[in-house]
Amino acid sequence: MDGVKAENGGTTEEKKPTVARYLGIPQDIFAWAVGMGFIISLMAAMMGFGHLRGWDAQSGYSHNTSESSMDRFLPEPIGSNIEPEVPGRCDSTASGRWYYWQLPPEEVTAWTRVFVWLCYISHQLFIWGTIYVAQRVRARSQDHGLKYGNTMTKYQWVPLIGNICFHLLHLAQTHWTYDAMAQEVSEASSQSSVIMILVLVLLLEYRDRGLFFGWPTARNTDRVSKALRLNQGPTNLVRKYHGYAFAWGAIYTFWYHPMENTWAHVFGFLHTWMIMLQGSLMFTNVHLNRYWRLLLEFWVTIHATIVAFQIGGPVELWQMFCFGFLLMFVMTQLFGLPFWKKLPTWVRPLPFTVYFALMIGLYGFYFVDGEGRHWIRLNEIVRIPFIEYTAFLFSWLCMWSFLKIEALIQRRLSIDTSQPLSEVAEGFYLFLSLSAYAVCIGASFLIQEFDWKMDLIALMVVLVMLFILLVAVQMMFMKQIMKPVRNRKVVPSPQDVSKVELEVKESVEEHSIE
Repeated sequence: MDGVKAENGGTTEEKKPTVARYLGIPQDIFAWAVGMGFIISLMAAMMGFGHLRGWDAQSGYSHNTSESSMDRFLPEPIGSNIEPEVPGRCDSTASGRWYYWQLPPEEVTAWTRVFVWLCYISHQLFIWGTIYVAQRVRARSQDHGLKYGNTMTKYQWVPLIGNICFHLLHLAQTHWTYDAMAQEVSEASSQSSVIMILVLVLLLEYRDRGLFFGWPTARNTDRVSKALRLNQGPTNLVRKYHGYAFAWGAIYTFWYHPMENTWAHVFGFLHTWMIMLQGSLMFTNVHLNRYWRLLLEFWVTIHATIVAFQIGGPVELWQMFCFGFLLMFVMTQLFGLPFWKKLPTWVRPLPFTVYFALMIGLYGFYFVDGEGRHWIRLNEIVRIPFIEYTAFLFSWLCMWSFLKIEALIQRRLSIDTSQPLSEVAEGFYLFLSLSAYAVCIGASFLIQEFDWKMDLIALMVVLVMLFILLVAVQMMFMKQIMKPVRNRKVVPSPQDVSKVELEVKESVEEHSIE
C-alpha cells in the first residue's frame, strides 16, 4: 500500500506499512507457497497411487488398448459400442455426452452415489460459509481488520486448511468408492461451470483492462470510448460477490471428476485448486496480484489443450482449444498486467500480430481438415472467443437489468434503504441464494437423467447462460445481505460512490501493492 506520510520535526517522512511475516516471508506469500507445495505433492501422490494399482485409462478412444480399462469402465459409445436401449449411450452423438471415467452400472451402489455427494455438499457449504462469515464481519464490524495486506488471519487459514482436508478426502474417496458425480449430472455442466468463471473474470477485469487491447477503460477519455464503455455497475457487483460463484464452479468441477492418474486430470485439479487457493487468500495482497490472476485465467489454455490432445478421437480438437483460448489471451487477458499502462498504445497489437502470423502459417500450410484441405479449419480459432464474449455481454446485461430493477423498486415503493435487514429477511435472502445454485445443479441432473440429446457445444452454451443468469440473481441477493452497517444504520457502499472516483481510487490501491 501507499506509505503513510507523517510530520517529524518539521519534515515529512514516508512511513512504510509493517509487513506481517512467517520465517521472514510475507504471510500471504508463505500461505500461497504452502498451498502450491501441497497441490504439487498431492498430484504426485495421485499419479503414484494410480500407477501402483495399474490404472492406465487415458481415454475412451484407447479403451481396447489399455491393460486395465476394459475391466474398469464401459467403452466409448461409438460405432459398435452404441447401445440403443441404454440412456447416454444410445446414439451417434452419445460420445460427446458420455463421461468415460465412471463405474459401470452394475458396480454402482447407493453408497457410491451418496458418499461423493455428501463430500461435495460438505465442501461446498464449508467454503461458502467461510466467505459469508468474512464478508459479513467486514460489512457489520467497524474494527473488522479485514483489509488488503500481507496478514493471514483465521478468515484465510480456515478455508485454506479446509480445502486441503477435502482434497485429501477426495483422493481417499477415489480409491475407496471411485465414482465422482458423473453418474448424476451432465458432463457439460462441469465444463460450463468453469466457462462461467472465465466469463465472470472478463466482467470483473473489465474496469481496468477493457475488453480489447486494454480498451475501453476509465483512462480512455475520448468521445468514442466514453460512448462505447459499458456501465460499471455490473463490474462492481461481480468484484464484490464473485467469491460464491467461483467457489461453486471450482468445487463442483473438482468433485465431478475422480482423482484418476492422467495428465489431463492433473492439470484440471491444479486449476481448480488454484481457484480455491485464490479464494482462501481473500483480503490479501496475493489475491490482488495481477500476475497470479493472469495465470489463473490463462491456465485453461494449457489444461484444455492437454485434455483434447490426450483424449484424441477421430477429429483433432486440441488446436481449437489451444489457439482459441490463446486468441483471448493476446486480445484481452494480457492487458491486465500493469506494465502495459507504461507503454505507448501502438505497442498493444503486437502480440496479436505475432499470433495472427502464426495462425496463417499453421492453418495455411500445416493443419488440414478431413479432406486434406488447408485454411478450412481456420474458423475454429474464433469459436471459443465468440462464445465467451457473447456470454460476457449477456452477463453484463443481466446484472445491469437487475440493478435497474432494484433501483426502480426502491424508488417506486419508497423503501428506506438506511435500515438493515432483519434476521428473518437475511435468512430468506440466504435461502434464495442457495436455491439459485440448487437450480443450477438440478438442471444438470435433469439433463443427465433424461439424456437430453443436444450437441455438446450447444448444450454447454445453454448451461453457461443459465448459470450466469442464476449467479446474477444470487449476487443481487447477497447485495441485500452485505450492505455495510454502522450503528444500526446502512452506510454508503462503494457502489454509491461516483463511478469515476471509485475506479481511480481502487486502481491506485491495487497497483500500489503489485
